[in-house]
Amino acid sequence: MKKRIVSILLVAAMAVSLVACGSSSSSDSSDKGSKKETSSDSKETKKVTWAQGASGNVLVSIAKDQGYFDEVGVEVEEIPLDDGQVEAVRTGQVDIASNSGTWEPVQAIASGDDLAIIGGFMLTGCMPVVAREDQEWKSPEDFLGSKMADTKSRYALFHDLVDEGHDLDKEITFTQYENDSEEIQAVLKGEIDYATIGTGRMYEVEHTDGLKVVTYCSDVTPNYSCCRMVARDSWVKENKDTVKLIDEALIRAMCYFESHREDCVDLMVKQLNANKEYVEAYMLNEHYRINPDTVKNIVMDNYDYMVKVGGIENPDKSVKLEDRIYNDLYKEALDEAVEKWGDEDKDFYDNAVQFYQENNE
Repeated sequence: MKKRIVSILLVAAMAVSLVACGSSSSSDSSDKGSKKETSSDSKETKKVTWAQGASGNVLVSIAKDQGYFDEVGVEVEEIPLDDGQVEAVRTGQVDIASNSGTWEPVQAIASGDDLAIIGGFMLTGCMPVVAREDQEWKSPEDFLGSKMADTKSRYALFHDLVDEGHDLDKEITFTQYENDSEEIQAVLKGEIDYATIGTGRMYEVEHTDGLKVVTYCSDVTPNYSCCRMVARDSWVKENKDTVKLIDEALIRAMCYFESHREDCVDLMVKQLNANKEYVEAYMLNEHYRINPDTVKNIVMDNYDYMVKVGGIENPDKSVKLEDRIYNDLYKEALDEAVEKWGDEDKDFYDNAVQFYQENNE
């Protein structure tokens, strides 16, 4: 019976993803995109399109539900789109995306694409590394010599090994599967030793017999930068005030999230039409950490790792990544948020300022 319940819930979760992906084709990119800001329309509501992944962006949902976007004069339209978010931003189908990790946006920027990082979403995902119940694991060194469902793009798990001089291509056998469910089954069958599982599959991990979590990506590397918030660089330059207002609303949304996490579960269950236990499995997990901060220093460290493992192909030498991370706009938004709402939760805003200083300066 337990397995049947799991199957039903997983089918429901997959249906959410399919609906999200299938809906993207109906949007006309010629009608999307925000207006260029001028002094004459600076007081008008700024309309922004945002790619909505299958698991959503809880900060955006909070800011819409609580009226934070309305208060700063921004109207956000979410466009269902789980795959190809970076490409959608690059081509102008949407203005902003925030569910495509760090590797892909950094790789695109380094290759010369008109993209920039304006903030963040998941600082760390609820991403477990799983193995059979009898599999030993003590540290990342145990990955060496193993068969693993992952890729060397996993900065969070492998950057220390690379710094120690290990050659990942020679010392780990990486295998790719169609989805996380196939990876889990491959672990149970003994085809591979470990698999790194995505945030949205935490419920399946918790309810699969014979499987155990040996670590989380955020246990190996705290604050590793899971998902960055990206936009076209040209769009950012034309809409700096809008970017600051968006960041301002998201900072306030993060404050709400930290004190209303269970309410936020209900919000996402309703928005995604998902099973509550499915959403709770990752959103109430301590490893699910969200933060709109740009974390410039961490992104630059990700970039250094990418260079070492051959992740930057055909780099555009005219592009400096640090110039495409708009931490200065985020800091202006943070200062404004502190001035407006700092008294509502002094500890939160003090911590946000300290976090910015530690990860951007």
